[in-house]
Amino acid sequence: MSASRGGGPRFAGFLVICLVGAALEPFAAGRADLAAQSVRGWVGSTLQMVELRPVAMLAAGCLPDQPCYDALSEERSFSATQDLSLTAWGFGLEGVSATVLLRGRARLGSDLVWPRTDDRFDAILAYGQLVRDRFTVRAGRQEIRSGLGFSSFDGASVAWYGGTAQFRAEAYGGRSLARGLREPDREALRAVEDFVPDKEVLVWGGSARARLRGLSITTRYQREILSDRSGLASERGALDLSLATPTGRLIGAIDYDFARGTAGKGRLGWSMPLADGQWLVEATASRYVPYFSLSTIWGFFEPVAYHEIEGRVGWSPSATLAVTFGGGWRKYGDTGTATVFRPLTGHGERARLGARWDVVSRVTVDAGYDLEWGPGGFLSAADVSARTALNERLSVTATATTFQQIEQYRLGDGRGLGGGLSFDAELTDRILTSGGASLLRHTGGQTTVQDSPWNQSRAWWSLRVLVGEDPGLANRRRR
Repeated sequence: MSASRGGGPRFAGFLVICLVGAALEPFAAGRADLAAQSVRGWVGSTLQMVELRPVAMLAAGCLPDQPCYDALSEERSFSATQDLSLTAWGFGLEGVSATVLLRGRARLGSDLVWPRTDDRFDAILAYGQLVRDRFTVRAGRQEIRSGLGFSSFDGASVAWYGGTAQFRAEAYGGRSLARGLREPDREALRAVEDFVPDKEVLVWGGSARARLRGLSITTRYQREILSDRSGLASERGALDLSLATPTGRLIGAIDYDFARGTAGKGRLGWSMPLADGQWLVEATASRYVPYFSLSTIWGFFEPVAYHEIEGRVGWSPSATLAVTFGGGWRKYGDTGTATVFRPLTGHGERARLGARWDVVSRVTVDAGYDLEWGPGGFLSAADVSARTALNERLSVTATATTFQQIEQYRLGDGRGLGGGLSFDAELTDRILTSGGASLLRHTGGQTTVQDSPWNQSRAWWSLRVLVGEDPGLANRRRR
């Protein structure tokens, strides 16, 4: 069934979730002793419209100082997402709960295929949990967030806490899922890659965290193999630390790829408040290199790492004003490529100035200006937003932006201008809604306004219905 023919039924399903959440509201509110004590979560739906001009690369004819792309005809995308997030407990056994985060997607009869709209359903989380004094056991679809990224899997995990939570050890394992897609690798990547394993990928790993006074250290190891043990997909480790002292805070992180025998990302930073907190000084040194699993061909191209140093200073002379300014310098590794017309720049610089000002009660203005010089491009951009709380339940935000990007996908001598308007509202204590629209237009330069790929329009609207209530906050309802 095509998107245009199936848009009506899918849109009806989209509205059903909203109605289900609304129907649960009076039950949860009126039966707080039963429903609100056993189920807590939300039901949310979002509609989105995007109008833009896709870009196509030219097969030939690229000359120095000439664009190597062309803007196609204007296209529109209409899509919807439907989310259901619930945690339930009270099954007759203390410490037992179940958590789900489900997402449905639909194309509502549009020309442009927006990313992921052809993936109609995802179970982002779906697991049961048992909590005891020192143990937490989970089984089902889970996600581990760590210095190695976001790892999703279908399986089991066990965590042990010792010394009043000053020490934590965890072990986990199961079927690995493609990052960001929550599907097995062999299914999720087959549409975009020719060399995809025809077997499942299994993951197992563990971590240990220790806290002593102001010091926190976490180590992690994770390994992925093909289900028949015929090959290795990845083997990595990570170390994270945080140290709080009377004068500041030190943070550090590094990961290592055992399969390739190389270091991965690394970061070391120091922040220090001065003058009773009116000033905050931060300095960071980092290394970044893209990571690819051994099961994909992309790692063959040996992505280049870069090293960067950054500095940032924050100044808050009063409770209503905060100013930040800073910059960074980045050095790229040798790409090993030949140059024809001129050598590529191997470094880049950037700078930023920002401010936040509470003009009057319920009115806040944020503004920022960015400059960036890098290999193959230059960017100058400014943005400002003003948020007004009309009352306790309704706020409106207006935004404006302008930028100039020279060289890669360049605006040339022209400039991009954009603006938008959005709102956030609480219809009731349990029903929230938000929405907005924005426009971006290309003015001046070599590209005409009619043909510019930068021109685009967007609009969105979302509705969220809260279900149940946190038992610990039952007596702290706002109304």
